[in-house]
Amino acid sequence: MTYKPEESLEALIEMGSKGHYPLFYDEWLKMPFIKHKNFFKLTGTERTRAKKLFALISKHKRIEHKRTIISAFEQKDRELFIKAFMNLVESKAINYNHIIQ
Repeated sequence: MTYKPEESLEALIEMGSKGHYPLFYDEWLKMPFIKHKNFFKLTGTERTRAKKLFALISKHKRIEHKRTIISAFEQKDRELFIKAFMNLVESKAINYNHIIQ
C-alpha cells in the first residue's frame, strides 16, 4: 500500500471544509456536540491535549490507520480530537468564504 497525499491531515481538513469526512465513522459525526456545532471553544488544556492527539494521528499515513488510532482513543480524547478537527475545518471554511466574497 502506498501513501496518498490526500490522506494527510491537511488534505482531510480541506475535505472537511467541503463537507466530506472520510476520517470519521458516521456515528461519531452524530454526537450531540457535532450536531449543534458546539466545537468552537477549546480551553488551553484542551488545545495542548489536542496537539498531542494530532501528533499521534499524523504518524500514520493511511486513513484506515488514522481511524483505527482514533477508535482506540478513550471517549473523551476521541471527542476532543473531533472537536479540534472540526474547529480547524470551520476555520478553513471561514477563511475560504472570505476569499471568495
